[in-house]
Amino acid sequence: MKGFRCALRRKLCQYKMKKTPETKKGLCILGKKKWFLRGCRVEAPEISQLAKDCGLSMTAARLLAVRGLVERKDIDEYFEPSLSTLHSPELLKNLNLACELLLQAVQQKQQIAVFGDYDADGITSTSIMMLVLQRMGGKVRYYIPRRDSEGYGLNSAAVQKLADEGVELLLTLDNGIAAFEQVKLAKDLGLTVIVADHHEVPFEISPTGSVYKLPPADAVIDPKQRDCQYPYKSICAGMLAYKMAERLYELAGLNWQQDFFEYLVFAAIATVCDIMDLADENRALVKFALQHLTETPNLGLRALLEVNGLNPEQVSSYHIGFVLGPCINASGRLQTADIAVNLFLSSNYAEAQHLATQLVELNKQRKQLSSEGVDKVCLSIESEGLADDKVILVHQPDLPESVAGIVAGRIKEIYDRPTFILAGEQELVKGSGRSVDGYNMFNALVECNELLEMYGGHYMATGLTIKRQNVAELRRRLNANCQLSVEDMLPITYIDMAYPVERALAGMSFAQLIADMAPFGHGNQAPLFGDRDLEVRRIQLLGDEKNIIRFYFADRFRQGLSTAISFRKKAEFEQMVLEQGGEAMWQRLLRGLPVNLSVDIVYSIEINEFHNTKSVQLQIKDLRLHQSR
Repeated sequence: MKGFRCALRRKLCQYKMKKTPETKKGLCILGKKKWFLRGCRVEAPEISQLAKDCGLSMTAARLLAVRGLVERKDIDEYFEPSLSTLHSPELLKNLNLACELLLQAVQQKQQIAVFGDYDADGITSTSIMMLVLQRMGGKVRYYIPRRDSEGYGLNSAAVQKLADEGVELLLTLDNGIAAFEQVKLAKDLGLTVIVADHHEVPFEISPTGSVYKLPPADAVIDPKQRDCQYPYKSICAGMLAYKMAERLYELAGLNWQQDFFEYLVFAAIATVCDIMDLADENRALVKFALQHLTETPNLGLRALLEVNGLNPEQVSSYHIGFVLGPCINASGRLQTADIAVNLFLSSNYAEAQHLATQLVELNKQRKQLSSEGVDKVCLSIESEGLADDKVILVHQPDLPESVAGIVAGRIKEIYDRPTFILAGEQELVKGSGRSVDGYNMFNALVECNELLEMYGGHYMATGLTIKRQNVAELRRRLNANCQLSVEDMLPITYIDMAYPVERALAGMSFAQLIADMAPFGHGNQAPLFGDRDLEVRRIQLLGDEKNIIRFYFADRFRQGLSTAISFRKKAEFEQMVLEQGGEAMWQRLLRGLPVNLSVDIVYSIEINEFHNTKSVQLQIKDLRLHQSR
């Protein structure tokens, strides 16, 4: 299998390098990639004044100006965001009503059910509301559907079950906005229903325009409602739960300052894991959470950090998104989300450690299933001739539906196309979609809604259920309806500045400023820099699988070598070298012998700490062979 994977990756590298280089207005298209140097609307004298006013170098001032930060006030808020900038919960339409209904239910000793979702956003938002309502003295339970047997969102069988068991108030979190029939059933059964969701509001296309359709709940909270005045729409369910918690504490007369940080950390995890823009109040919340993570009182979160070997003082948004998040998600993907919720509700550290260990082991299984799934889907794409489709849709019957979203994301990265992956061998198959910039995946499904049994999501990600017999037609329709060209959908790498690697390696203060721009993520990407015509003197393969490359470049400013590291470009670079000079050139590079090879690179600047010593490290994000103009 390992040999197959290597061969497949090499073939994909060849596929991704088919196109002829082309340049246009700062945009370079090469090997199915686009590099774009960000423009700066601020002139040099203004940048100079900005540098003087803020005590910055010209390079630092230009970087901030490129990011649109040209006023002292905006720069101060960017580097030191305050929780005081979080918007008032009362600006969310129906939040006051929802909280009053919840308080009434608590006071009347009604049975409350929190109906969540099995991903990190759903799990953390459910945990927040469970903790809040328990501390208010409420009779509360949670229900998260099983991915394998129930699928996403509110379902009629669960509604009936909860009603039969005496539930009187139903609160949905991270779902419900599209559950019209299910909410109607709950109302017919006599339940009070609150929907708290952040997904797109369903709509139907009519001759007069789009007609939006809300579920018939007693209160619907969703910032994406057209008449909701909340000033920032890109918040997740975890943030909604945090806002509801704040208002409930106020109504119940509880001490918000005593407990708010526990809820805030969960909202931060949800924000990062659900890939919300790290801007506006999201940035303030996540940055504060990371700065004070050591203060979390939640035993479950502490155990999860410990089992993953993470020091709370060094946790970044990367660790949330790629270490903690996958562990939390793994419970709902492979077993039941109850494991993760129970972890965060645990009041016993030994129990919490046991549950955290379970999540880590489940995540290991998830990684294996995902890797195998990507290999299978790539093989299907190549064998079925789907690689040139504008929209890739693959039905892989033997793929676990639980990893369909992960596989869709990886296939999207490999082929640079919007991707839908369906799994299952029953009459009804389920799956997930992951999109690229410029393609609204949710709207694409709306246009094909008569072919679907169920769907939901947003611009960049969706979930769907469809009859097997309709899969081929859905593939045809999605491709026929897609108005974007293949070139339109190519990923763009935005380079903040052209900057020589020699200067980058010499500037610890500049590297520290970049570190202070964190947290990084969607909406606040780590700055990227570009350099051209770097002579490669030698390379060193690192890691257990020898898939990490350390590059040694000729230093153009002094005698010596400049170094940079690449974690994901080994296969692609090797293919470039083999096409340029064959196996002999590759071996000479490994041995440090002279070769005629120069590259252009896109890189990030980081601070590496080893044995209490800090140094600047350049990480290569993309590269190409240098072409003389």
